[in-house]
This record gives sequence, structure tokens and C-alpha cells, in this order.
Amino acid sequence: MTYSSQRPDREWDAYLAGQPGGLFTHRHGYARALAATYGHPVVFLRATSADGVLCGVLPVLLFAVPGREKRLLSLPFSDAAGMVADQPQAASELLHEALALAEARDCSHLELRHYDGGGISWPEALPSGWSHEAHTFKIGLCRELPASACTLWAALPDKVRNQVRKARRHGATVRVGGIELLADFYAVFAENMRDLGSPVHDPRLFARLLGDDSLEAEVVVVDLGGKAAAAAMVFIHEGTMSNPWASSRRPLRPYCVNMLLYWAMLDLAIARGCRVFDFGRSTADSPARRFKGQWGAKGRPLSWHVFSRWGAVWRPELERLVDPRWQGLDLGQANLKGPLLRRFISL
Repeated sequence: MTYSSQRPDREWDAYLAGQPGGLFTHRHGYARALAATYGHPVVFLRATSADGVLCGVLPVLLFAVPGREKRLLSLPFSDAAGMVADQPQAASELLHEALALAEARDCSHLELRHYDGGGISWPEALPSGWSHEAHTFKIGLCRELPASACTLWAALPDKVRNQVRKARRHGATVRVGGIELLADFYAVFAENMRDLGSPVHDPRLFARLLGDDSLEAEVVVVDLGGKAAAAAMVFIHEGTMSNPWASSRRPLRPYCVNMLLYWAMLDLAIARGCRVFDFGRSTADSPARRFKGQWGAKGRPLSWHVFSRWGAVWRPELERLVDPRWQGLDLGQANLKGPLLRRFISL
């Protein structure tokens, strides 16, 4: 077992290719962007075989909130980014190395976020002083994609297709690009976060993600009346397009710009040869869950595995993404103060 706080070589991303549990959040560029933006130290844990072949990876960030217990997280601000291993022994070694690192860094908790447990067999016997509990607050939502956009369009409910048509009738258009569309994306995203009552991410995070060649990231923007009305960022990894961030301007939602945005993302995914579209996480039975369900998204359990030292109590309720008072802020103030708070909200 080896681990390094330095930039992993290309072997890291090459290993993820073809691994069933691999996600875009496992790529080294993703964790590096989080660390560089918010100052959370990153460590890239690697399991290697006796002959030096990589057989498991686990990126972790040290998440230290002033006045609270420190955590080792894989990864904050992400649905899932836990360990990927092709051998049970490698998974066990990664876990024990992560627990040892947590102790060395005086962390009270190690938090590993996975889909469906990540295909990992969690050991019954843990090092002395540690306990384990799995939490399932959210579900991931994905849908399989057909080979053509025409097939997908025909499979959508009439209501969904009519709403997409409505946006087009009102003159809404779609742009797809990279970092040149970042300002338009962020303007929509930041306004929507303020309206939701949630601190916004630092714009430098998105700039780093879009500017990293190890990530396949794109921006989708829907324009209406010469103004960005809806926008999203998507990532492609091994045949899956994932959408962690999507927003629309509330006053323009009656024109169904959000519906055109989601159709544009699905259409783009098929054009890029993707087989699956990942809509991101939602709370069961929430409006967001129902919205994604109309596009054919199916639920997939998200398991956040928390390993705690004896006497330490994991308290996720201390972190809140929504505060109604935030909605009353001027947008300029919200954009200035938001990243300072978002840095310490791991959700």
C-alpha cells in the first residue's frame, strides 16, 4: 500500500477506465480542484499488488470546520466518490490505511460516499476504537439511454415533449461549450442558489474543473430573449454523462427553459456516445425526485459509510444547505459571502 499527497500520475485515471465503480468524481483532477479551491488538503490513497500494479484507489480530503470535529471525506460536495478496488484485499487495505490516516490527522470520522455500497465488502472487524454505520439519506437517479435521440424523444411522456416544444416556440435556443460559457452558467447558478437560500460555490471551482484536461466537462446553456435562462455542467466518464449542477432562472420557468435544458443534456449525452445519464442525488418523494422521474430516471441507493472513533458522534444535521434568511440577500452580497460558507458545508 502506498499513498501520496502529490499529483497522481496518469496511471490513476487509466486504472479507473473500465472499473464498474469508477465515477468522474474519482478522477484525480476532480479532487485536486476541490482542494485547490477550498484549501482542504487532499490525499490520494493507492493500493498496489506485490508486483506494483495498481489495484485500488481512494481520494480523500481533510475536512476541518472551525470549532467542530475534523473528518476525512471522500469526497465533500459530491454524491459518491468512495474507494474503487478490483480485489477484496485491496479494498480492505485502502480502508485500513484511510482509518490510520484519519487517526494521524486527528479526525473523528472517516466518511466514504458510495452508490449501492460501491460493490465493497465492508469488514466486520475494524481496528480498535472504530465503529461503522451506513446512512441512506438520498438516492441517486439515473436512466439508461437508447442509441438515438429520436428513440428517446418517442419514449418521453407527451407532457414532457410539449413543454420542450413550448420553450422552443418562445424562441429558446441551446449552446454547448466549455470555459467560454462559464460566466453564463455561473450567473444562472448563483441566482438560483440565492433564491433557494443556499450559499453558492466559488466560481474558481468551476473554472478549475472546466480547465482540467483530465476531466471531460462541458457547459449547456439555454438562452431566452438574449439572456442565459438555464444552465448546467456535465461530466463524461466511461459512457456515463453526469449532471451535478443545473439551474434555471425562476421568472423564466413558465417558458419551460428548464425542460429544454434537460432535453438538451440528454440529447448531448447520446451524441457523445453515452449509455447512461446520471441526474444526481435527490431526496425520496421530493419535487426534484419527481421532476427527474418524468425523464425516466430510476432510483439508485446512495450509501454514505461513516466510520467513527469511539465517543465521537457524527452529526450531519449541523450542516445545512438551505437557510431562508439567505434568500433576502442582495445577489452581489450572496455571491461574495456564499463561497466563504460553502467551503464548510460538505453536502
